[in-house]
Amino acid sequence: MKSIRLILTAACIIMGMTVVRAHDFSVTIDGNTMFFKITDKSKATAVVTYEGSIADHKVPGVQGIVNIPVNVKHDNIVYTITGIDPKAFSGAVKLTGIIMPATIGTIGDFAFEGCTNLSKVVFPGSDVTFGQGVFFKCTALKDISFGSDWKTLDMLRYKWSDSLEVVNVPAKVEKITNLKSVKSLKKVEVDANNAKFSSHDGVLYNKDGKTLYGVPRAYTGALRIADGTETITGGALIDCLDITSIYIPASVKQMSFRETSRMSQLEDIVFRADAPITTAYKDGEGCFLLQVANTGVKIKVAKDSKTIYSKKIVLTPGEYAVSATGNDILYVVSQSSLPLSKNIKALKNFDDYEQK
Repeated sequence: MKSIRLILTAACIIMGMTVVRAHDFSVTIDGNTMFFKITDKSKATAVVTYEGSIADHKVPGVQGIVNIPVNVKHDNIVYTITGIDPKAFSGAVKLTGIIMPATIGTIGDFAFEGCTNLSKVVFPGSDVTFGQGVFFKCTALKDISFGSDWKTLDMLRYKWSDSLEVVNVPAKVEKITNLKSVKSLKKVEVDANNAKFSSHDGVLYNKDGKTLYGVPRAYTGALRIADGTETITGGALIDCLDITSIYIPASVKQMSFRETSRMSQLEDIVFRADAPITTAYKDGEGCFLLQVANTGVKIKVAKDSKTIYSKKIVLTPGEYAVSATGNDILYVVSQSSLPLSKNIKALKNFDDYEQK
């Protein structure tokens, strides 16, 4: 019996040692109590964390808009706040906004998981390092401010939002990824001083406007592609299901036949060029093919161009590629996804489509 008691006592001690508090101290600011963990006492740095332990995570009681301070004082030491711990605000359903100081450099895994009323996020001036699922199930995100010195935007972090309609790209951003991951996004605005990107009518282009990078998924109604655009990158339009009309200027030289393949609301496509461009390849030969979700789509061209468009458009199902390379993926195009020849219409003027 004595040996059993010793074993049990040792086990309890070990278990007790593993239950380590996540926080070292707390501070109440503007009525909200925040918890902090010291990361380096000699350098006086700390991070925002949660109350309790890994085994007993306390749901944060913060509410409203929370301003994370640059510095906090504890035991007569002033600590600089350099990050946000994993799960620091997890489950804080009354949190509506978070404002981060310039000192924040990292945000840990699932830091704001399940903050279903979090709508406003103000990031530091420079890029931060993100963990996984930082805004997991943050469905109310609507107002996100990126710092002026940010260089990379990964929109995948905000995919859970049902409310994020506009993203503003700062001047120094050099890379934008996963633009299409946000289903609610309607508009992209780019700082006029950005050296790599530009925007026109809420659509993302390269700086000189010759390449269309992406149309937000929730873009609605008529899409007028900017004059001077030469390339529509693959997938730039394909999942914009609420577009009803597309105007393609004469400057466009490259476009995939698949861009209109899912647009069930699409009513017409206007081609301003005098002759059709190559949109697909079959057996290495270029052709003019349009894959549509609605066979009633009208293809509108200049009156003098109707004959050549009618002659060149592909009306035969089969396997087609988006480029001439031998390793390209072949897509099966069925008869039901091809437009009807009778729907190629001649226009005498384009005034209704060319208004800016």
